Amino acid sequence: VHSTRIRVGRNIDGFGLSPGITKQQRIDIEKLMSSALSKLTGDLAGTYYPLTGMDEAVRQKLVDDHFLFMSGDRNLAVAGMERDWPEGRGIFHNDAKTFLLWVNEEDQTRIISMQQGGDVKGVFERLSRGIKAVGDSVKAESGKEFALDPRYGYIHSCPTNLGTGMRASVHVDLPGWTKEGVDKLKARCEELAVQPRGTRGESGGQTGHTYDISNKHRLGYSEVQLVQVMIDGVNTLYKEDVELQKKHGL
Repeated sequence: VHSTRIRVGRNIDGFGLSPGITKQQRIDIEKLMSSALSKLTGDLAGTYYPLTGMDEAVRQKLVDDHFLFMSGDRNLAVAGMERDWPEGRGIFHNDAKTFLLWVNEEDQTRIISMQQGGDVKGVFERLSRGIKAVGDSVKAESGKEFALDPRYGYIHSCPTNLGTGMRASVHVDLPGWTKEGVDKLKARCEELAVQPRGTRGESGGQTGHTYDISNKHRLGYSEVQLVQVMIDGVNTLYKEDVELQKKHGL
């Protein structure tokens, strides 16, 4: 396993979701988040970088670290999520670059915990602390909570994220499955309730034999259950991959 990443989306009660949010609301969220994030302490403390007026050197650094989200995603554009780009958007990361927030991308916030290697528990623990710290800070700042529905869970712009809004993923090499065939891998992932993606994200396509494997479901399960499904799925795929490598003489 090369790396581990777990993210959730969160939106703040009383502000529009990205397809309908007003320009002013977007700016207000950025103000609120920038202030709330500046109060994080310990290993979560870091810097907020607004996209508007971003220095080229900073921009290039964030691109190189694969942290920066870009405009130009057709699905987001068609849904009206890229209006007034790049105003009101930005990225926060802690000093170790293991805790990140995207502000006003597809959701008002995307909270991300990631690091090299396969310490899923460590990544999950940091994410949990981070979500709580950000939520507490937003509450102290504005009196508002994350938008939460008793039936549908955390409210997101995209219905596929309703519930936990959590995607736990690892980047793992599966040369045996690659040789066996990507369609067969997809079918096997379906059985294991995980989802394979290329390492360039949702719409980046597949390169080589490294895959991003994540939990498929968001709704109807707890965060702990979904992380466990991903861990079990990856362990199973890896075991099978070793056998497939032998079969194909790799």
